[in-house]
Amino acid sequence: MRGILACLLCLFIGLNFLGCGEAEEDTEPMLSIELPDRYYDTSGVLYEITDEQVKELLNLDFPIDWYEEKDPELKAKYYHAMLIQKFGDIPAVHIEAIFYRLSLLTDGKPTETSIDDLILWAKAHYLLWPNEFNRKVLEDTQKQKIWRETDDPELYAKLYTETLIRQHGDIPEVHIVVEAERKKKFGGWRIATDADKSEYVEYLRAKYVLQPTEYFLCRYNVFKEVVDNGEPFGVAIKRQKETCVEGELEELFTLMLENAGDNPE
Repeated sequence: MRGILACLLCLFIGLNFLGCGEAEEDTEPMLSIELPDRYYDTSGVLYEITDEQVKELLNLDFPIDWYEEKDPELKAKYYHAMLIQKFGDIPAVHIEAIFYRLSLLTDGKPTETSIDDLILWAKAHYLLWPNEFNRKVLEDTQKQKIWRETDDPELYAKLYTETLIRQHGDIPEVHIVVEAERKKKFGGWRIATDADKSEYVEYLRAKYVLQPTEYFLCRYNVFKEVVDNGEPFGVAIKRQKETCVEGELEELFTLMLENAGDNPE
């Protein structure tokens, strides 16, 4: 959970200016889950700020090239002032400014936050710049929450498949990974036969195709060697822990933002 939320925050913030204008044309996935209109309702976006802070921002004379400012705190303040002077003292402005400041203070590094806070930011961003691009970001954030929390295996698989198809196309590896992840979430793996072990190795291969990192390549090689040699599966599990160093971010829905128009599981 940590990796996905961290990366989402990092990359969502990176879309601040890319998402402010017209949306780029995007290729729709072959599979698409439609969400009810209530998921796009921004009427409940709330945030409180003192009158003194509002007054200061409304009267702040920021430079035209404020975005060139090197001091992250000052740059964030300029951005906040720009927003409030353009859109007025509305909650969406302050939410947008807070997330932008956080991205500057962490120097673009992944930052932990809750999925509900990410949805709040996505709603605020969409309220300020209501184009299809930002609606898609909001939609994908909502779907991430549903995907994470659903206890319906079919819905889980559909949302997962939609995301992966948009990223990689409708290739066999997408469906291999989705089916394996569904097993992991709703019942776990039962590695009892050679066929089961081979299926797991095939899942690791497909995982590496979709996310070609050293970590996933290492896992695939370890398990494939053990299965090919007829060794106990526990040997692979132990060897993996000893030899495969997990990368920074490896959760699926980091790919969602690539799909939304920018460029991470």
